[in-house]
Amino acid sequence: MIKILWAEQLKLNRSALMIIVLLVPLLVLAYEMVNLTYRAAFVENQVEMFGADSMWIYLLYDNSLLFGLGFPLAATLTASVIANIEHQANGWKQTLSMPISRGKIYLSKFIWLTISLFLSVTVFLFGMVFLGKILGFEEEIPWDLMIGDCYGMLITVLPIMAFQFWLSMTIKNQAFSILIGSISAIMGLFLAAAQTTRWFPLAYPSQSSTVILQYEGLGDNPDFSAFLVISLLLGISLVFIGATHFAKQSVQ
Repeated sequence: MIKILWAEQLKLNRSALMIIVLLVPLLVLAYEMVNLTYRAAFVENQVEMFGADSMWIYLLYDNSLLFGLGFPLAATLTASVIANIEHQANGWKQTLSMPISRGKIYLSKFIWLTISLFLSVTVFLFGMVFLGKILGFEEEIPWDLMIGDCYGMLITVLPIMAFQFWLSMTIKNQAFSILIGSISAIMGLFLAAAQTTRWFPLAYPSQSSTVILQYEGLGDNPDFSAFLVISLLLGISLVFIGATHFAKQSVQ
């Protein structure tokens, strides 16, 4: 399996993968930099109005919605780039002719998708810390909440990752899978806004922050653990279903 992963890395080195991996966290951090710098008075009023215990807590809340939209899009584009390496070069016949099971090929590419997005949220985590330090946040860094926000996002996006990867691997036209992923990311925001639909998995990324706005102000997210467990179980199931389908499909 290690040799397969190494071979996949050599293929990915020639792609635009790293641009996509870094684009979303850097864009969100750039927005926060502008927001906290040029709207300082407005931000201070919101911090007081929302009853935030620190600027770190407000930062987590403020970027959760934007990152909750951007990260599923990043997962969609990353899955497309990884799958399209074979589609674009018409390399499936050569890849599948090797004495390696299709399931292992599928899983190796999905592992690289997971590694790529893990790197993305890690950049976002340390980017937030760096941003807070240069802006002079005086309070102690809430590492548990920040780690929960970043890597919790990775888990709640797992079902979307698995589904989008399945689409990208089985359908050659990547415009279709990207369109589905874009619509799903936007739908997630609308689903999260209503009590009747907020438990749909598409709505989890925009609700996966450890901090939410309640009637009494910003506080802990009581549904955070449930979102993680459901997403993990559903994501693993979709990866298994996708790998099984890919192993049986006739790939051109």
